Amino acid sequence: MLDATDIQRLLLGHFTAPEGHPLVGKQVVVTAFLVRHPQGPFLFDTGMAQTDPETEARYQAVRRPLAQELARHGVRLGDIKLIANCHLHFDHAGGNHLFGGIPILCQRPELDAVQRPNYTLPAAVADFPDARFEVLDGEGQVLPGLRIVPTPGHTDGHQSLVVETKQGRVILAGQAFTSATEHAIAAYARELAIAGAPHADYPLWIDRFAELDPWRVLFAHDLAIWERGA
Repeated sequence: MLDATDIQRLLLGHFTAPEGHPLVGKQVVVTAFLVRHPQGPFLFDTGMAQTDPETEARYQAVRRPLAQELARHGVRLGDIKLIANCHLHFDHAGGNHLFGGIPILCQRPELDAVQRPNYTLPAAVADFPDARFEVLDGEGQVLPGLRIVPTPGHTDGHQSLVVETKQGRVILAGQAFTSATEHAIAAYARELAIAGAPHADYPLWIDRFAELDPWRVLFAHDLAIWERGA
């Protein structure tokens, strides 16, 4: 079984939240995760693609090369055996084009959405030479100890990765929530609902998270960590 230290966060840069964003003016991190699996390195998200000048000016993106971040952990681009994106927006799947021929796992609604106007950058995310997508229709084990769970909301095809570790289950939640605090609020709203008390809305897949009883939950845009009992 994997150890929690086999999951390594890759800091791939940040963008500055523009006008209209709830965090306007603040720097928002963009992360991915390397999972050292016995069958080969698994990558969850691939970082930010280069965009057009107008978008670059709006978001003031600062990037760290994925190859450089992987090298810090002794891994090369060519070592990656399998990839999953939490969703196919260009800040989570923008490095997909570096992995022609490598299987990329995504939910069917997400791949269907790629060609919508203004949804993402298809050339970097899905329309690159030798792109190899393996489409999922819901939850499923993808490797021993690794399970994909649909977590729609931010996009219809958003998905999270569940990793079995010696310490307990770890969920890589992508942008299912923007922050650890949002996750905690939703989990508490579910507890209130079960108790019959007034509560805020929460996504129905929080019930599945509760069944999984994660020890730790990590996020794409937040360096904070949610831990059971913390």
